[in-house]
Parts: sequence; structure tokens; C-alpha cells
Amino acid sequence: MSDVELKDFEIAQECPPRDARQIFHAVDRAQNKPVRLTVFSSDMSQRPEFRRALKTDRAMLSMLMHQSIVKFLGSGESDGQLFLWTEDCEYESLGEQLEQERTFSAEDVIEIGWQVCSALQQSHNLGLAHGGLTLDAVLLSDNMQAIVVDFGVARWLNAAAASSESSSDGPALITISALASRVEVERDLNSLAAILSRLLQAVTDTSEVTESGKVSTKVALERLLARVTSSNPALRPVSAREFQGRLGEILIGTEDDSMPLVDQRKSTTTSKRSIVVELFESTASGEPSSPATTQSAGSAWPKQILPILFAIAIIFIITMLAGLLR
Repeated sequence: MSDVELKDFEIAQECPPRDARQIFHAVDRAQNKPVRLTVFSSDMSQRPEFRRALKTDRAMLSMLMHQSIVKFLGSGESDGQLFLWTEDCEYESLGEQLEQERTFSAEDVIEIGWQVCSALQQSHNLGLAHGGLTLDAVLLSDNMQAIVVDFGVARWLNAAAASSESSSDGPALITISALASRVEVERDLNSLAAILSRLLQAVTDTSEVTESGKVSTKVALERLLARVTSSNPALRPVSAREFQGRLGEILIGTEDDSMPLVDQRKSTTTSKRSIVVELFESTASGEPSSPATTQSAGSAWPKQILPILFAIAIIFIITMLAGLLR
């Protein structure tokens, strides 16, 4: 932990309290810049597993550089309380905006999901799962810029809780992994799907088909979210990148039940390209062969010999006519 203390921050505004922590809009006196300050309770700060988990993730948090992730700036301890600070963000959370009855279009929901998927993919690439995606962990601006906050916090709290539950049986052996597991990645994707499903309830357009007869964007998105949360592993996206790609397919109007999904491809683990990129590639190599190239040698032979026979017949007729005229 750094030598920075809570007295080095000037509190500007207190946000609604969260589980085992308080969040403030504050000013870093040394840098004279606004920050988002998270202060954990004294009880939580003293739990060994919580301290170990925060310390484990700290280096990876500092490596998160994404336009949809609030930038981690540092952590410290003051009078037995652990705290961390990030760049400030005054956007309201999705939860607050729903309480204020903000409405969204299906395209808005996809845009939010696209940005969060992008943020999750970078964190998963680094081995860091969010662990606690909720409506309160995603902030949104008026012009639809999504910002994800509280990376790792829920996992640290869960590690401390699990350690406390096992302490009655002896020394706590529960530790938090330095790398995101498959289960943690799936949990992040499921949490995002739950957020998008909740936002869909605020969509004003309830039509199920478009004027052209295709399913509406809302229905296509509902089907996708059902796949993400399906109990069938073959239907679920294996990564945030794939989830993002499927959202993109809906936006460009190619998502329907007949379209092959990524998990149905022969090689789902070797390609790292976005589905959307592949959709815009030239289709020349994928066009069906012309009929002439697909015919067998047996069927092509008569067509090749007929012109020769016809020419021989013409020569024979001309020769016979020449003989009669002599």
C-alpha cells in the first residue's frame, strides 16, 4: 500500500453507501484533480483474505486502460481502513437512471452491451474478472458512453466472506486466484446478460417484427440473451468478444435463427477475429462454383466432341456436292 492517507483527499460528495464500503467524489490534494474514492469498512479492511485479494489484483487494475473502464490510480490504508481511488466519473449508474424512469431503445441496450463486452474482454485478457457486474457498476452518460467501475471489489468481499465461514473449521485456506477462471468469465457474461435483460424492460418499442417481416431488434436481442444464460454450453458464448460479436450481428441486421453461430464453427478456438469483421470480408471465396466446374468428366465429354463431329459432317457434305457438280 502507498503512503497516501485519507487526509490527503478533500471530500466533495458522498455517494449512496454500498456493501462494506463508502464511495465519495473527492479531490486529490497532491494532484489537485477530482477522483472517485472508495473506503472500505474497518472490519472488512482487517480481514486477511480481503487484504490479500486486493493486493493480488492491484497490479492488474493499474494495467486496465480502456475507454469504458474507470482508471485505477492507487490504494492506501489510513487508521486501519483500506481505500482505493480511481479517476472520477460523475455519470449516474444504470440503476439510478432506471429509478428516474429513463427509457432506452433496443439499439441503446445493444450499444451499452457492446461497450461493456469490450471492457470485459480486455480485463479477461489480463486475467482479471469483474466479479460483481450490476446495474450500479455500470455508469452511463447522456450520450450513451458506458463506464464500468468497481472491478474486483465483489470478488474481494466474497473471498473474505468465504474465509470467515470456513474459519470455524480451522485456519482459512481460501485464496483468490490471480487469473480469471472459466467460471468467473461465465459469471461476468451472465451478469451482463441480466443487466441487458433488465434494460430491455425499459424499451418503449414492443413490436416483434419489422415492416420487412424480419424479427425486431428487441426480439433478436431477447433470443441472444436467452442463449447467453442457457444451460446448454453449446449455445453460450465462450468469451466477451464472442458476446460482443453477436450483439454486432443484430445491429447490422444479420442475426436470425438460421445464421450459423460461432460455437457451430469447426474451429472456435483458433480464430480471434470479431464476427462482425468476418461478416464484412469479401464473399468471393465463399461463392458457389459455376455449373461448368461442378460437372463430372463423363457429362462434359459429349459437349466437347460434338463440335468436331459437326465440322466433319460439313466437310463430307461439301465434298459430295463438289463431286456431283463435275
